[in-house]
Amino acid sequence: MPSSNSNPNVSAKPKRYLVYRGDDKVLEITDEPGPLISKNAPPSPPGAEPVLHPFLSATAYVPEKEGILREALNRSSTLAEYLTSLRSMGFRVEETGD
Repeated sequence: MPSSNSNPNVSAKPKRYLVYRGDDKVLEITDEPGPLISKNAPPSPPGAEPVLHPFLSATAYVPEKEGILREALNRSSTLAEYLTSLRSMGFRVEETGD
């Protein structure tokens, strides 16, 4: 009997990444399309549609870094390119095991 891993209808669990500047977690990324969230922004008005990104979902935690994180994202066309850009800017990127 084939394992569930060989079933094309079973999707792989999305990868998650934590991004740090020094010891501060500044961003959490999941490698699936979804919303871009700022933990420090006021809540969206009722009925407002979230901003969706085509190749990742992310939550930003440090307002002072959101601008440069977004600029790097806007210059990237893939998740791998974005992660490389973050590393080159001095951020530490860790893939989580969960």
